[in-house]
Amino acid sequence: MRTRSTREHDATDARIEVQSSSETAENEEQSAIDNPRPIRVFGAGRQSVSWPGYMQTAQQLADNRLAAQLAREKELIDRNTSSTESNTWIPHRKKPRTAMHFQNTVLPSLRELAVQVLTQYIEQMPTLEYLDASARHRVAYQVAKMRKFDSIVLPLFVFPGVTEIDLPDCSSIDEASFLEALKCSSASKLTLTVLRLNFCGRCISDQVLMELGNAIQSVEILSLQGCYRLSDSGCETLVRQSAPSIKEFELSCNQRITKKSVEFMSELQHLYSLTLSECPQLTDDDLFPLCTMRALEQLKLEQMVKLSDNFVSTFLEKLPNLKQISLSRCSQLKDDSVRAIFTHCRGLQRLDLSDMPLISDDPFALVRELGHPLVYVDLQRCIHLSDLAFEHIAFGASKYLESVKMSSITGVTDATLQALQLYCSKNLTTLDVSFCRKITEDGLGNLTDHCEKLQELSLWGCTHITSSFLNGHKLDNLTITGHPLLTGLSVRH
Repeated sequence: MRTRSTREHDATDARIEVQSSSETAENEEQSAIDNPRPIRVFGAGRQSVSWPGYMQTAQQLADNRLAAQLAREKELIDRNTSSTESNTWIPHRKKPRTAMHFQNTVLPSLRELAVQVLTQYIEQMPTLEYLDASARHRVAYQVAKMRKFDSIVLPLFVFPGVTEIDLPDCSSIDEASFLEALKCSSASKLTLTVLRLNFCGRCISDQVLMELGNAIQSVEILSLQGCYRLSDSGCETLVRQSAPSIKEFELSCNQRITKKSVEFMSELQHLYSLTLSECPQLTDDDLFPLCTMRALEQLKLEQMVKLSDNFVSTFLEKLPNLKQISLSRCSQLKDDSVRAIFTHCRGLQRLDLSDMPLISDDPFALVRELGHPLVYVDLQRCIHLSDLAFEHIAFGASKYLESVKMSSITGVTDATLQALQLYCSKNLTTLDVSFCRKITEDGLGNLTDHCEKLQELSLWGCTHITSSFLNGHKLDNLTITGHPLLTGLSVRH
């Protein structure tokens, strides 16, 4: 039987527990007021609690889209406001340019009309012998573009007496037709000096080259692009039959050749231009025999994925006379390769390092120090570069630089344009600033005011450039490509 004191003790504990629960509830309520849980309103009277997950993240991104757009617009306004009055550009005209607004209705030239007619009725043409080599090449390009370049039209471009054969697409030509046409052309007393075959994997093989015999013994420029069936034996045949007259040699898209083929090429000691591209099986050791080709002035090793920085440094040290170098799409190479180029090739005139995302601004300081006579520079999609690299190039090659391509480099601003304007205004003719979003109309306007020889300007993806610049620049001979206003698209500014 419970005593009175026991009952009083239990009642006291109960009162304490109720008071503690009440205080806890009040604290939780106050905490909820101070730190409310995130709730998104979807409609009148509808609320949903924010839960973690993919859908919630997507919803947050959608909700923040407007805020991000406003932030970008504010950044653009602040950038324009902070620019000095000396850099502000005033358009030279307000009236629209006829060539810009009526580009789709501009009458083609008589030559363009002739090429269109020849292309349209190419199967009915008896011969094209009366055309010169450049005109035949334009017709061949248009025929290939329309997918009509086959064995039927081949005799129109490969005939007895032809000295230059330039076929842009051989994918529809079989071996027998190609052999017959080339042997027929070699029967004339005139000698074949140029042979360029693109997408020639179907019609070029080791056996075809052996059957050609002396048909290519006088060729000086030989280009075989896409010859995926060629092996070491075929490469040896090429070298044996064409040497020593050959001066330019190009081989691309081949995974069968090995170090033996490179050794055969190294026998061409009078060769001054060599292109090896998209041969992923070739390593540093395979390409080392090329170090003996001291007469080389132009070298292109494009998309060679197994090249290393050490090989490039050693290789270029032995070939200091190179004037043109392309390591395009060798995405594994770093600053050491670029530094070796500028250190060993003091007479460098043309440089293509496009699609090399690992290089930085640092090695380009050598251009400022050594003063290379660079005429052409292609650094497209080198995403880690900034204004500093182009300032070095503009200063070091100020007397020579004519063409610069910097497409898709987000670090480029008006500072690069100011450097080109300051150092290269006398010679600059071609500029590509596509997808460089930080370049402004003021920068482009000031550049065109000072670079009177500028003829080509690429503005793909530059939708922030308005008609004020397109109409207002003073260069009547300037050809601008890529801007939406020039292609008939409507853009809001």
